[in-house]
Amino acid sequence: MLASLLWSGAAVGQDLWQPDPLFPRPTGTARQSLAVLASIDGSVGYVPPFRVGERDRTSASVAAGVHLGPVEIRAGWEWLADVGAARGLVHGPGDLRLGTVVTLARRGEFDLSAGWEAKLPNAADEGELGTDETDIRLGAGGGWRHGPVSARIGVGLAVLGNPLRFANQDDVPMIRTSLAWERGSIGVIGRASADLPTVRNPARIDGDIGFRLGVRWFGLVHGGGGFVPASADWHAGVSVGFASALPERPSGV
Repeated sequence: MLASLLWSGAAVGQDLWQPDPLFPRPTGTARQSLAVLASIDGSVGYVPPFRVGERDRTSASVAAGVHLGPVEIRAGWEWLADVGAARGLVHGPGDLRLGTVVTLARRGEFDLSAGWEAKLPNAADEGELGTDETDIRLGAGGGWRHGPVSARIGVGLAVLGNPLRFANQDDVPMIRTSLAWERGSIGVIGRASADLPTVRNPARIDGDIGFRLGVRWFGLVHGGGGFVPASADWHAGVSVGFASALPERPSGV
């Protein structure tokens, strides 16, 4: 379950619509589980969607999720602090994000999943911490795992409300890939994400590598950078969390 909760900070993307590769779930894991996570992430030179000015962003976030058989239900919230050359320091609550991922099929070493994510407009538009719009992300993907090695690719569409024009939206194609190695309590995970360019937003392409230690109680550090101007020049973060199996329902109940 804790795999589904670990994502990079606001500058990199919070993908609740697909299984997260940071903790590939090993065979035999309980079908019902709960996880909670606290993270601090930072980025330099980040440009949010629909904005033009770069800023350095720090986020402190909490997340929780439940894994019930093939269904994963997730929620996350963060506190944001932006520092920009023209705006100085702006800070406040970020958006609340909800998501669900369903494993549609699993055959041997391969699986197929689909999911959605909703961003509720909690963050203040005036300080450019949010857009005051409800955004939806939809996508599907496939994964492969052989022993300690796993890989995943996902494609999706982000429907983003435009804060600069009334009743207007931007449809952004998304691509996500990952390659991971995990042995016992240690994991090493490389990821790449791409939000393709549209008429209203430039491309955002990032790479990230993370290192994990622990299973029930665990810690994670990650870092990386962007490959195009709108992406953060670099980003890094640290997380701590706890994951536990939930009691199984007795047979016949």
